[in-house]
Amino acid sequence: MKHASRTARWMAGCLLALWCVAFLRAETTEKSMVRALFLRQGGQGWTVSLLYQFPEAAADASDAEAEIRACTAEGETLERAIQTAEQALPKTANYRLCEYLLFDEAASQTELLEVQEFLQTNPVSRLSARAFLVEQTAPLQQQAEPLLQCAEDHAAGAPHLYEAAGEMILPVVGLEEETAALSKESRLLTAQGSAPLSSEETAMAQLLQEKLPVSFELEESTITLRRCVVSVEAEGTGFAVALTGQRKAGTPPVSEVQCRQLEALCTQTLARCWENGLDLLHLGAVRALKQGSGEKLTTKNAYPAVRVSVEMLEF
Repeated sequence: MKHASRTARWMAGCLLALWCVAFLRAETTEKSMVRALFLRQGGQGWTVSLLYQFPEAAADASDAEAEIRACTAEGETLERAIQTAEQALPKTANYRLCEYLLFDEAASQTELLEVQEFLQTNPVSRLSARAFLVEQTAPLQQQAEPLLQCAEDHAAGAPHLYEAAGEMILPVVGLEEETAALSKESRLLTAQGSAPLSSEETAMAQLLQEKLPVSFELEESTITLRRCVVSVEAEGTGFAVALTGQRKAGTPPVSEVQCRQLEALCTQTLARCWENGLDLLHLGAVRALKQGSGEKLTTKNAYPAVRVSVEMLEF
């Protein structure tokens, strides 16, 4: 009886060891680990670049040390372009670490929705990937590694692809000869089209979406807010928006003049987003909760009256 038990344990141990060896071999050096997709739609179809690591990349380590390379292909459809690019990889493509979707700066919301629909039924399946726009002035093959590093450094400020069904603000990465850097400006993508946001409007949009910390250039000085509570209340036929912020430790106090400048910038940003099809603070939902059933407030309506107040807390 004891002999049979020892034999069973020995066989189980051998099977486990064989499974581990097979798993490690299949999921590490035998795969081309795709880290990001660079997608561009043109008159002839799609151009797809796979940013990948091989062979040192490990399937369970997103920071695996290996050169980032780019493999580019074209196709009449998105599926065909990806399949063609995969055929040029040294090994079978593995999308386990594909966390970023990079789109050409001229991309539209329609393109993002097409990519979203494709990924819902395709093995690539990266709906949770972060989306960026790329202004490209240098060959991708030469700058694949800094481009991926820039996306990793600023991932927290980028929306997920599954948010593409609604309007979204996309960060922009500038790809130059020797560097890849996040632009201070961004682009707003809606069903109405694409609209640029200035660096000040971009910073305010991040603040309103509570993507902190965020910095502003006001009165020839830089103020950095590390926390901010945004509250919205229906007020008559309009709304009251209150920003209660706290500056970063070690930075100068925020003056009353700067608070008034932030109020004006908030009003400007909300109006600009509304005019381009984005209800940044979901004012329509706030109105619906206040009034119940009735006429819905959407960006098809005129921009409502919004009163903004900014207050800074001391430490």
